[in-house]
Amino acid sequence: MSKIILSSRNALEHVHVRQRGSKWSYRFEKAKVDGKRQTVERSGFATREDAQLAGIKAYEDYQHGIRQGNSPDMSFADFLDIWFERTKLDARNNTLELREKNIRLHLKPALGSYRLTSLSPQIIDGFVRQKRQDGYSYETVDRMLSNIKVALDYAIWPMELLKANPAQLIKVPGKNFAELSRRRPRRRIENDELVQLFDHFPFGNTYHMPLALGLYFGTRIGETLGLSWADCDLDARELHIRLQIQRLSMRGHHSLHYLCDLKTESSHRTLAFDSEIVLPLLRRWRQQQRANELAYGEDYFYNYILPAKDYQGRPIQKIVSLEKCYPAPGPRLDLICTQPSGKYIKPCSLSYQCKRIREMGIRDFDFHCLRHTNLTMLGESHASLTEIMTRAGHSDAKSTMTYVDSRLEMQERPVQMITKKLKHIL
Repeated sequence: MSKIILSSRNALEHVHVRQRGSKWSYRFEKAKVDGKRQTVERSGFATREDAQLAGIKAYEDYQHGIRQGNSPDMSFADFLDIWFERTKLDARNNTLELREKNIRLHLKPALGSYRLTSLSPQIIDGFVRQKRQDGYSYETVDRMLSNIKVALDYAIWPMELLKANPAQLIKVPGKNFAELSRRRPRRRIENDELVQLFDHFPFGNTYHMPLALGLYFGTRIGETLGLSWADCDLDARELHIRLQIQRLSMRGHHSLHYLCDLKTESSHRTLAFDSEIVLPLLRRWRQQQRANELAYGEDYFYNYILPAKDYQGRPIQKIVSLEKCYPAPGPRLDLICTQPSGKYIKPCSLSYQCKRIREMGIRDFDFHCLRHTNLTMLGESHASLTEIMTRAGHSDAKSTMTYVDSRLEMQERPVQMITKKLKHIL
């Protein structure tokens, strides 16, 4: 009975136990709802003391707002399920895909059997080091550790199951110069390489317009492929970046592509363009699309937006391509970047072409290099940091500067300025 004596007097007064046959049960009253009494009762305990202890704990959990099933004694695997379900609405689909995969393939097999409260810095550090020893890259293990840290932060608040985060100070080992040097760096594509690129993908080729727009505007791959003619004001020479195409991998089903909002509020931007290069290019391409439609006839495809749901049940705008002879199943999406047949271009198809471009000899190329090249060109032309940030759709200078290479051309203006100041002194 000593264990019971140590429990709170308040709980002892409210928890009642009784014997039913050979088993014992506990019972206590919760707050009234609409004036009616609400009772909690559990049975099946071997002794009176077992029933009393369980009842006291259940009552104290109730008093402190701990929901049943959210016990600090739960396994880390069960907690990860709770965390994943309750944070679905706060994350984008791509983030959730990676998170679900990390939980299923890595976190649960290695750490799921531990009690949530028994996870220690030593255990988590051992997990991280073992993953590195197994050959996983620094970035991959860092994402796993990030999932652990964010989940355990949720256990602290608002769940109130932990008082401190045991993963808070854990670092992924092996972030050294040798590893960083092996990663493919994004770089400014040189002018002669750009000439080679567009010789290989001339006007009329499926990938000419995405590559040209990505280079001129510095747009991301999803933003580029999601541009519609409704976003393009040829008279005002403005392009409105407001949506993007993303791929959704549905487990057990074929993947689909959908139109969604941009990553951040600052990504929404209006980009001006010139009347010498881009305006004639867009007009020429618009005419080419119409010529393609005439050439393909009834076999030409229109793109539509249909309502669908992602694997969390959230509404999305699915993109489908249908021959023009079929009735329209939904609003038409008049995209700028299309295949000659009219179909939309998938991001994965464009990424595959980037692999072919690397095989052509343009080293380290991916679509994001065009964005890197665009912003570095602006720096070479002595555009202000604010101007570069605006074109990039960044909200902070730090993000922008990671895209701008330090080039010798950028020293021309500072040299002129310092020469003007010092020419009468030195």
